Amino acid sequence: RRPAMPPKKQPPPPTILVTNDDGVHAPGIRALAHALEALGDVFVLAPESEQSSTSHALTLSRPLRLREHDARVWSLDGTPADCTYVALHHRQFLPRPPTVVVSGINMGLNLGTDVFYSGTVAGAREAALRGFAAAAFSMPSAGDARRCAARARTMVARLLAWRELNPAAAAPLLNVNFPDGPPRGVRVCSLGVREYEN
Repeated sequence: RRPAMPPKKQPPPPTILVTNDDGVHAPGIRALAHALEALGDVFVLAPESEQSSTSHALTLSRPLRLREHDARVWSLDGTPADCTYVALHHRQFLPRPPTVVVSGINMGLNLGTDVFYSGTVAGAREAALRGFAAAAFSMPSAGDARRCAARARTMVARLLAWRELNPAAAAPLLNVNFPDGPPRGVRVCSLGVREYEN
């Protein structure tokens, strides 16, 4: 008799790192992390307090303080880019490199020129610069976080599927803005210029 074949080892579920710039207690990040639990192992490392418009700043002049809030949920007294950087470089946060890094859901849109100021986009961009697929999600300030999180889950699922088929491709960085009201579809746009009132 032939010896029984050992069972195939199942690959681990996707590892999803979630951050934002509104802070670890913001409703957008809670809704997003909860929605993404259906796709894999979700880990949250987000700023301790709001860090809007911090752009891609990294903290170099002082030690960063870490606080654990729950299983797989931490906050850092730094910027969104700090959070992504720390999570990617210290194995105490992630059991394996992330399959995707997701930032948001930001309360307020990040359109056009906003991406240069946005801490939300920077949290995702820090991951993309280091070779990890990433997406930043934003919604109108009065938007429905749970509805947007459900749409975000669909987009992240597609991003995970694309990454599995294209593991050697350059890491994509998506900046997604949900409309005011129910979305009617998805449209890819070029970045425009946003005019601000001084």
